[in-house]
Amino acid sequence: MTKIGILPCGGACNVGMLTIKATIAMVKENEAVKYVCPLGLPLGIQSIIAQARQSEKFIALNGCEMECASKALQAVSITPEKAILLTAEYGLKKNKNFDDETKLSEIISDIRGEVDLIMAK
Repeated sequence: MTKIGILPCGGACNVGMLTIKATIAMVKENEAVKYVCPLGLPLGIQSIIAQARQSEKFIALNGCEMECASKALQAVSITPEKAILLTAEYGLKKNKNFDDETKLSEIISDIRGEVDLIMAK
């Protein structure tokens, strides 16, 4: 079974929290999906990098145009199979309401579809 690492951006805003919530939902739902620590990679923490590299494919879950999840993966020379950008793909605007779960169900459903596509390759 292909292991898929999902790296949420985890930014301090609604879309950052959505990336975390969606990642957690996928980890709970599918044993092939692993949560990749968004801070450990760019900080060069070797144990976290090693754990991340146990996954074979990656999804970068970016909340906004800063694309921190993609950049964190790039910091350790990992190219994601898929990069998702919540603000652009779902028409979301950043705000400081951490409880805002607008489009969370749709985001999880779409990630589920991406995981299925990656697994089918």
